[in-house]
Amino acid sequence: MTAREKLAEVLSRNPATSDKNHSPSQHQDARPRNKRCRPPFGGRRNDSSMNPQDLINAPTLSQVFKDSHHLDCLARSLAAFLGNQRWFAAKNEGLQSVDILDSVEIPGDQTTFELLLATVVTKTGSTDCYAVPIGSVAEASTNGEEKISDETVIATLAGDEASSAGPLRIVECSDDPEFWRAITTTLADQTLTTRNGRVLKFSCTACSKLSTSDVFRNADFKIHGGEQSNSAVAIGDQHFLKLFRRPRIGHNPDAEVGIFLTDRTDFKNSPQVEATIEISGEDGNRCLALLSEQVQGDTDAWTYTLDHLKDYWERLAKLDDRPEIPPGIGIISRKDSTLDEIQILVEQLMPSFHSEIVQLGRRTAELHSALSSCDDDPAFVPEPMTPETLSEQITQVRNEVQVTCKLLENVASDYEFEASLPDEIWARANRKLDDMASFDVAQAGIVNIRCHGDYHLGQVLRTEFDFVILDFEGEPDRPFDERREKRCAMKDVAGMIRSLHYASCTTAVGMLPTPVKAISHPGNWQRFWYENAAAAFSVAYKDTAEGQSFLPADWEVFYKLLDLFLVEKVLYELRYEINNRPDWVQIPLAGLNAVLGLKS
Repeated sequence: MTAREKLAEVLSRNPATSDKNHSPSQHQDARPRNKRCRPPFGGRRNDSSMNPQDLINAPTLSQVFKDSHHLDCLARSLAAFLGNQRWFAAKNEGLQSVDILDSVEIPGDQTTFELLLATVVTKTGSTDCYAVPIGSVAEASTNGEEKISDETVIATLAGDEASSAGPLRIVECSDDPEFWRAITTTLADQTLTTRNGRVLKFSCTACSKLSTSDVFRNADFKIHGGEQSNSAVAIGDQHFLKLFRRPRIGHNPDAEVGIFLTDRTDFKNSPQVEATIEISGEDGNRCLALLSEQVQGDTDAWTYTLDHLKDYWERLAKLDDRPEIPPGIGIISRKDSTLDEIQILVEQLMPSFHSEIVQLGRRTAELHSALSSCDDDPAFVPEPMTPETLSEQITQVRNEVQVTCKLLENVASDYEFEASLPDEIWARANRKLDDMASFDVAQAGIVNIRCHGDYHLGQVLRTEFDFVILDFEGEPDRPFDERREKRCAMKDVAGMIRSLHYASCTTAVGMLPTPVKAISHPGNWQRFWYENAAAAFSVAYKDTAEGQSFLPADWEVFYKLLDLFLVEKVLYELRYEINNRPDWVQIPLAGLNAVLGLKS
């Protein structure tokens, strides 16, 4: 059986969609709907009655930090503000309290900013730390022109009665280029001490070319848009600075992996790291920001893939002698003639993308080769995959099955899925895990390595001729220690395969037009695209990584391990969408169908 046939077997064990009920490409309106409107948590859903327009009776921002009552007011207003932010991760938990852990003045040329570390406690008992840059701005200029957006307002200051510009507003200022200029130029020349004695400083990498603050002082700062869990800015055409919204104590995986690839390997398909901004104190060290080279990319691979998918559907609609049902759907063992027919359709419908996804598979294997190349740094030295480490992974996934099913039960009234769905997920997932537990991993002779950890199309930049892999932070909802664990490389392969499935389903959430009615069985054509993209990626990955210690030599072992991480990833996706993007829940539900063979 060929590699392509083997992948087809794995993918076709469980149909991804059903034309009748669950094809996201055919039935955009068949997705689960919220039975009631559920606004994102935030604003007024906390224990304080203060809202962002309430007054803090202080004349200036600096005076707020000199009075505990003013600080309490700021913390309550911040609680009202945080829940509406894209980067706030606890929208579904309910907010118990917000405290100002620490703050530091960031002097700018025309104004002074403040960088807050805020401790957030949710009603479920979880605690997290958020970095929030703020400044004070007059509501309007002297000519009446609006200067601020309501979305950035945290609170109102009493201000100076003599001012003609109206009330002063405390605003979140990550969209203000002058904040970024202030923090970079200041820290390039000196360290800063926070009000509670922590130290804020630049730390350059061994290969850093930074020598002066002028590179920041004279540069243009362009805010990086989009829905991100962090905030970022492009500095001129040379540098890119990312502010970690949840700076945690310990080794930040994004900085750690990026610096390792920069200083210790020859891997060129990730941004070279120049420096970190760190804040350290008696409680430990936090990586606050990461400065890297700016990669001149055309777009991210997610957008690039969606553009290709739009072309795919248009080509399909115009295709002469189009089969009613694409070949290979549901077929496990194919004859050569069937494979020839598939190849002809791939060349007609996916002419350039097929070769490009092959290239992405190669780059992924080269990344893993670089990450497994170290023999003297304990954080990166590969470790044998043993029955014990595999058992730990299976146990973790079992726990995630339980958490996911419980979450589904809690939100059942918000979605139109069968009441038996959590029980079916539980049964099918555990059956698959039971089968995995009987696998003799010792005979496979493979190692666990540091991986990307949250690998998907949105973490890859498409340049003119190549791909560049970004963002090694790992899945943001997991603790640092877990994200830094060495894993089977199949975790990243599974992440990209799931991302390709996500892309294929985006007609269901309105990101792509619904296929024209002339295309019969669009769900099968969606799956045809997905299967062939996944096959191209996987085969190229395995061919490139052949002989590496992290790669199972046998295709059966390759796909058995891949199956485990596909289960883990789709469960994570379902929890993420329920908690952050309820209107996207139908995509991981379709993914559960693909991975577990669910009927719903």
